[in-house]
Amino acid sequence: MTSRLRLSDALTRFVFEAAEVRGAFVALDQATRGILACHPYPPPLSRALAELCAGSALIASTLKLDGSLIVQLAGVGPVRLAVVECSDVLDLRATAQWNEPAIAGLAADATLVDLAGDRKQSRFTITLDPRGGGLLYQGIVALEATTVARLLEHYLTTSEQLQSRVVLQTRDGVAAGLLLQRLPGPSAHDDATWARLEISVDALAPDSLLANASPMDMLSTLFPRDDLRVFDPRPARFHCSCSFNRVRNALRIAGRREVEAAIAERGDVEVTCEFCNRHYTFAPDEARDVFSSSDSSAGDAPAPTRH
Repeated sequence: MTSRLRLSDALTRFVFEAAEVRGAFVALDQATRGILACHPYPPPLSRALAELCAGSALIASTLKLDGSLIVQLAGVGPVRLAVVECSDVLDLRATAQWNEPAIAGLAADATLVDLAGDRKQSRFTITLDPRGGGLLYQGIVALEATTVARLLEHYLTTSEQLQSRVVLQTRDGVAAGLLLQRLPGPSAHDDATWARLEISVDALAPDSLLANASPMDMLSTLFPRDDLRVFDPRPARFHCSCSFNRVRNALRIAGRREVEAAIAERGDVEVTCEFCNRHYTFAPDEARDVFSSSDSSAGDAPAPTRH
């Protein structure tokens, strides 16, 4: 049985024993704080990224995924790009590009449409990227809903053909989320249970998921009339997949001409990970060695990095 201790940076799945309904609860603390600390994100963008992190973890928990789930907002307004990536083991990372003067005038609770600008010219996509290659699956969600939670609900309902309810809450870089899904084969009893659960979800207080309570206590409070089977929690964390060898491969793909141009301009080559903001600096000989026929990218060699 799940511990009654407070579980930060963890996702807990559960099912209703007497109804065809499943769910998940996620609490992110150090994970989202670590992600948001990598760049000076403005308040409305920080909140959106934290919500997207919690939502991505909830969606990933419903999938038989061997790889990563990538949520991306491409806009023409204050935020040009926002990306959240969640792996099958709930490793999370995120990045964004924004226009500082344009975003400065937005409220902290600005919607994704406010951040992206024109809804017709902006795109919200969810991509399933299998590990080791293979076909990508991409779903495009129209920016019609006003909140991240409603957008994700629409995606789940259309892609998985399951009625879904999503609640996302954030405060000071901490994020929490609740997902409920109605499984196939409902009965009249399931109809009544789902209607009652929707009322309970709609009645949630703005900070109720952020309370300092264990998942078991949280779920008992939310669904006091229901018998729940609660599974062991899964840890979630901020973890960037960048590495020295991936950067070497990126330099090789960029080509010798671009590398030589960087050396001529600044005397070395520096690559910065757009997700975690880690700097990889190569001396001229190290950068040129990338194109050596004897170069091997196997393994993870020590990285000449600077922070």
